[in-house]
Amino acid sequence: MEPHDDLDFLLDQHRSLHQAMPATWNAFFASFGSLRPVQLQAMPFILNGKNVLVTAPTAGGKTEAAVAPICERLLRNKWPGLSVLIVTPTRALVNDLFTRLSRPLDQLRIKLGRKTADHGFSQVNEDQVVITTPESVESLLSFRRQTLEKLHVILLDEIHLLDGSPRGDQLRTLLSRLAVFRHHVGGEHFGGLQIVAMSATVSNPRRLADAYLGTTAEIVKVAGQRVVESHILLASGNDQDRAKQAMLAIDQFPEVHKILVFVNSRKQVDTGANHFRVGRFANCQIYGHHGSLSKEKREATEERFKSDRDAICVATMTLEVGIDIGDIDLVICMDPPFSLSSFLQRIGRGCRRLNGRTRVLGVARDKSGEVIFKAMIRQAKREMPTGPIAPFRRSVLFQQVLAYLQQTTKHRRVSNQFAGVFASVHAPPISEEMLQATLGDLVQTGFLEKQADVYTPSSTGWDFIQSPRIYSNISANPPEMDLIDVDSGQVVARVAGLSDSSAGIRVAGQSFDIVPGGTARTRRIRSGGDHDIAPDYHARKLPYSFDVGACLAGYFGIAAHELVTMRFGESVVVWTWLGMLINSVLGASLKKRGWSVSVGPFHLTLACEESRLLPLLREAVKDVGSDNPLGTLKAEDMVVLGPHFKHLSPTQQKKAREEWLDSPFLQAWCDRISEVREMPPDGEQSPELMSVL
Repeated sequence: MEPHDDLDFLLDQHRSLHQAMPATWNAFFASFGSLRPVQLQAMPFILNGKNVLVTAPTAGGKTEAAVAPICERLLRNKWPGLSVLIVTPTRALVNDLFTRLSRPLDQLRIKLGRKTADHGFSQVNEDQVVITTPESVESLLSFRRQTLEKLHVILLDEIHLLDGSPRGDQLRTLLSRLAVFRHHVGGEHFGGLQIVAMSATVSNPRRLADAYLGTTAEIVKVAGQRVVESHILLASGNDQDRAKQAMLAIDQFPEVHKILVFVNSRKQVDTGANHFRVGRFANCQIYGHHGSLSKEKREATEERFKSDRDAICVATMTLEVGIDIGDIDLVICMDPPFSLSSFLQRIGRGCRRLNGRTRVLGVARDKSGEVIFKAMIRQAKREMPTGPIAPFRRSVLFQQVLAYLQQTTKHRRVSNQFAGVFASVHAPPISEEMLQATLGDLVQTGFLEKQADVYTPSSTGWDFIQSPRIYSNISANPPEMDLIDVDSGQVVARVAGLSDSSAGIRVAGQSFDIVPGGTARTRRIRSGGDHDIAPDYHARKLPYSFDVGACLAGYFGIAAHELVTMRFGESVVVWTWLGMLINSVLGASLKKRGWSVSVGPFHLTLACEESRLLPLLREAVKDVGSDNPLGTLKAEDMVVLGPHFKHLSPTQQKKAREEWLDSPFLQAWCDRISEVREMPPDGEQSPELMSVL
């Protein structure tokens, strides 16, 4: 196609969409010179009522591509009442989307609302579009289902942040429950729910679409990762020394005014934020942001950082999501995150005004971090690697069965009715065996009663249903302490505890004196002093995920059919790149055969001849297929099993652990290997390879 033909084709697409969206075009697109590729490709499907998964790079215009045609359908069909739910992973994103969409929807006279734990649902009969979270959808469907009787469209924002997690499992069954409920109240003339999902990073779009949207869903995939302008700094020493080295290294990038710094712990935010006051940033505003800060403090930080011209914000993963914090000139990552998807989210926050370029400074504390940064940056220009699939959690099914019974009019259901709502063949499947075993387990553990084939909640089940546990699959922390600023009367943060010997603390970079008094659940603080001790937090550190191993294998140029080894005396290091969970499974199988094995996220180490290695691994994989060791390994130290896992019987807990082994994935990995390649310890790549042990 000639260049002028391309232009003519694009103009025709613009005209066609403009004509198809007469009500909403000006509100959403009048101020734009041209439509983005994702908008040109996705909007025709959404206008036609199709289920659509939209994947495109961060800041690619996905929100407008979905919301504008949905609003056009709402106005065209004159849908009454609450017609559209926008479901997003966090309350912060709810608030951000509410702000972004308020202007165009107000212009269209479409009533926009939000429903979270922070915002009630007072305008039940007025709001037409509501932005909410999975937990609030659960609340509405279980306890106020009449508000959803006129629902036509569900939009899932940032779906990749939920998929594979307990909350993603919950959302998937909520969609099924919503569809069944809406069909029931809508009758035979109701056309069904339209489901649209948006994501920036998806390794297997078809699997995700099948699981959440159905097998007939369209997939709109817009390629084009941003150009990554990167520099990696190896900076050792304490946090202050490393921050100083990082700030001196920003001269690698011109015209830097606003910097977003990512760290991997809340304590690093608390004690380290002020360490970035270096050079020409010595007197600039420094902010801290993490999930234990109060909602008011986080929102104030987001708003102030957005409006400042010269500022630094030091944050944990709380700012990985797409909250609008304005144009960022540079993203600094102090140490690699523990997954590739997290890294892509972090670098996607920066440099939106630089025409598709993103600037990243990776600050590694050792050679291992430096190599992982290199591998992640290389992979950022490529596709997401496809890895093992997380199972649907039995702990979530436990919670969903009870929530579904609360949703129903008489709070009773038979086996076939449960199967019609929950059973699914789409990966990860919800099998008939899993469903029946869960129902039996609920009876055995006293949460359900069964007469003939009719299940109803017991008194214990009703206690669960009527508690906050029924809404959520977010792991709850043990009781925490509120830090209250005596001058403002506001909660600054919620923490696990304070050091008894401390006269003061530092929170989000700000120093506070501890005021005498308080209780076990509240302590009073006042701005002042120069303290360097952070509060204690309930923290859990998971090992590097599979996608980091895949990044490293690609970086080292290791082909899928190769198994690379390195010998040290009688021991041989075997680079599997499979992640801690699968390596632990292989290690347990080999130990059962009498081998002494040590396990890491990227490797196994054992005393074995290279000629024996591949047959031995194949035997281990075969053994795992018939005798899964995950039932006795502590899988909960390597993956998230969900907060309701503790309510399952020991038998169900064992099965829930075992299901984390993706046997087809492991077998396919083993089948691909046809060559064992020994790398000498003094080889060219050996120092880098050994650094990630």
